[in-house]
Amino acid sequence: MRARVALVGPLPPWRSGIADQTHRLARAMKQLGVEPTVFTFRRMYPGFLYPGPKNREKNSFDEGKEGFPGDLGEIRPILDGMNPFSFSSVSKETLASGASLIVVPWWTAFFAPHVLLLFAGLSRPGRGVRKLLLCHNVYDHERNPLKSVLTHAVLRRADRFVVQNEGSAREIVSVRPDASVEVIPHPSEPRVVIPDRAPARARLGVPANAPLFLFSGLLRPYKGWDVLLQAFADVRRTIPEAQLVLAGEPWGEARDLPARPARGVRLELRYLAEDERADWFAACDAVVCPYRRATGSGIAADALAFSRPVIGSSVDGLLGIVEDGRSGLLVPPGDAGALAAAMIRFVREGLGPRLTAGAAHRRTVFTPEAHARRVLSAGGIDV
Repeated sequence: MRARVALVGPLPPWRSGIADQTHRLARAMKQLGVEPTVFTFRRMYPGFLYPGPKNREKNSFDEGKEGFPGDLGEIRPILDGMNPFSFSSVSKETLASGASLIVVPWWTAFFAPHVLLLFAGLSRPGRGVRKLLLCHNVYDHERNPLKSVLTHAVLRRADRFVVQNEGSAREIVSVRPDASVEVIPHPSEPRVVIPDRAPARARLGVPANAPLFLFSGLLRPYKGWDVLLQAFADVRRTIPEAQLVLAGEPWGEARDLPARPARGVRLELRYLAEDERADWFAACDAVVCPYRRATGSGIAADALAFSRPVIGSSVDGLLGIVEDGRSGLLVPPGDAGALAAAMIRFVREGLGPRLTAGAAHRRTVFTPEAHARRVLSAGGIDV
């Protein structure tokens, strides 16, 4: 009898790395012969939790796409981020389906009441639904005592855990010493077709031979975009032709960047459609991830998917993905001088071809299928 699985989380066209990874996981499960029922959102965040350019809830939704992905099985868009009780419906439908495993992505304490209601509905005597928490973050990037209390309440009610690095595993064990925790790095989906570098640069208006560094994703404080700008000023003094692109939606102080332009820095402060993102990854020489802290990195995984090396911080979220000296260069977090030195070394020593080859090899290790197989195994389902 085929195992039944429920997967609860955002899907595209919701705009986030969490949504992209949920889509990849569901699709990979289907390819492995375990087609999950996906419960997803019809409404997610209130505007104050998503301070994009217009500070509206809809900023987390890609209005250029219509409908949910067509390559999955059953999709149930019944979740409402402003109504935790909508998650109770998931528990009822999961029990009625006879599912033996429910996988719930976890990344913010905002959804703690929702997940607690979901878990409570599944914890009926005689019902053997295993509750697996797929932790993108254990704790919010911006922590406070209330968020920690809510997080602990959720951690105490899950049965099994999957995390992306050893640091996150230690955080869970500190609350749940009895926990079953699997460390499974963020998957990288190898691109079937990578745009050619020269045409991509021509489309984007980038000089053919200029060293080009790319920062992609939300410009949030923990991602260290300000450290990168400080470092790049040093890079430009040594390599005047070097260029940096900041591509993504700005949060907080990053919204003021257009008022203080920097030499050699191109700002693309908006959500980029998939084709344009692909062009930037193809056009760049390296992707820079100067995180102050991170438990995982979809951007680093995307870089490897495009066979692009990563220059980043030696934080938990990158240590499990980037091999220092083979598929990228890692420096201490928050150290602008060390970051500048790594970027200069990358250009001056001609490390691009060797690290690009390492990235191309590395991307075959963390495929979505391998990730899904290990997640299912952690949940007690072998395929």
